[in-house]
Amino acid sequence: MTHLSPEARPARVAGARHGWLLMASCWLSSTGAVLIAPVLPQMRHDYAGVPHADVLTLIVLVIPALMIALFSPLVGSLVDAFGRKRLYLAAVAIYAVAGVLPFWLTSLYAIVAARAVIGLAEAAIVTIATALVANYFSGMRRQKWLTMQHASASVVAALMFAVGGGLGSLAAGWRTPFLVYGCAILFLPFIAVMIWEPGEKTHVEHAPVQKLPFPWREIGLLCLLILFASVMFFVVPVQISFLLSERGVTAPAILGFGGAIANAGIPVGSFAFHRLARWPINRLLVIAFGLLALGFFVIASCAGANATVAGAFLAAAGAGMALPLLGTWTLARVPFAQSGRATGGYMGSFFLGNFLSPLIVESVARFAGGLIQAVAWLAVACAGTAVAVLILTLAKRGPSGSVHAAQVNRVPLG
Repeated sequence: MTHLSPEARPARVAGARHGWLLMASCWLSSTGAVLIAPVLPQMRHDYAGVPHADVLTLIVLVIPALMIALFSPLVGSLVDAFGRKRLYLAAVAIYAVAGVLPFWLTSLYAIVAARAVIGLAEAAIVTIATALVANYFSGMRRQKWLTMQHASASVVAALMFAVGGGLGSLAAGWRTPFLVYGCAILFLPFIAVMIWEPGEKTHVEHAPVQKLPFPWREIGLLCLLILFASVMFFVVPVQISFLLSERGVTAPAILGFGGAIANAGIPVGSFAFHRLARWPINRLLVIAFGLLALGFFVIASCAGANATVAGAFLAAAGAGMALPLLGTWTLARVPFAQSGRATGGYMGSFFLGNFLSPLIVESVARFAGGLIQAVAWLAVACAGTAVAVLILTLAKRGPSGSVHAAQVNRVPLG
């Protein structure tokens, strides 16, 4: 009997089903955030007697994002040491178990701890799934799945917002949506059967790689802009329930439905960016931050619930345009050999903004006299950013090319 050496065995080839599985597992991080957003007012009401309950309930929502921002680099080291598949399976299992615990937990501090564990699991899931996409696919196929990963997450998040609101109307109240986390267990058999541990020769770059210095300054400035955009991006998903409550809406189902409509602006903005990718980057930035400012202004100046949803939709569309624009621009500034660090900077800034957004809004609200007034100040900040980009554009400074051209003229590998 002839035994083939590992080098002689034909390499496994990933197909669409592998791409969909990896992409769908990344939805767990976005689903985990918005699923409980519609029921936060109920949770805050039930824990009104707990000191700092208003801040703690927001931390329940966003602490997973902080865990992702802090521990994704560590996960990368663990992946190199222990392999991808075993950690992938363990992370999804931990996500499912820790995710449902708040249904039974009675202490708000214990719920925060369980959510922190979920964040650690999400850090592993997102990092490993993205690494496997890079291992299994190459060229345009790799770019396709990485792009779809971000674009599809916003659509799923909008749907989960409505699901969370509907489940919050059931007898168990705000605890019911946490049971949905247990559905992650369904991923385990598919991962066990379909995912394999990639070898060193799973993907081969034939072009000689020239080691280029990493553009820390340029990517660092982009990451700061991504952090600002991410803080604004999460205003609508996190605060829409509280904004509608300020307008007299209290039913969780209606909060979820209104939130779903508002968050639908995110994929609309992403689609608009895709269609306008040949436009100059500076023009798209002005439009994106202009839409954010306009949406926040409508929320702050109009008293009706319908106007609040409309303004939130506009702001979400601006955010949905800004984040993929900045992410694509960041990756276009480096060769593929450096795209891991650039992606890490983008993801770290994005999830750090996820964590900071509600804390910043809460701080501004205390200074300004309320949530609606805080949104007005956010409108001023976004308008100032749009004006600053416009001034740089008129002065012929800053990015004048398009994202499409930047992708075509991407720094060569060798």
